Amino acid sequence: MFCKNCGKEIDNNADVCIHCGVATEKKSLDNPSHLTGAVSCCFPVVGLILYFLWKDEKPQSASLICKWMIGGTVAWVILYVLCFVVGFIGNL
Repeated sequence: MFCKNCGKEIDNNADVCIHCGVATEKKSLDNPSHLTGAVSCCFPVVGLILYFLWKDEKPQSASLICKWMIGGTVAWVILYVLCFVVGFIGNL
């Protein structure tokens, strides 16, 4: 990337320009989305894949996906148990 102040090329991970000392403006690509979280809630396999894809480059998004995925898995397990119990009681 290039320094906004002096225009010289600097490292992409630099916090300040090594030439002029001005702080760099890093653009955060890690903007967690609840839409992807909701998808991973309904389809935990998608959440697992997204977690492993994003865990290093987008840690906040990966954390949010993991929470939605765990919540969705718990909800599915509760739903299956309730269906089993209702079906078992209905056959008595």
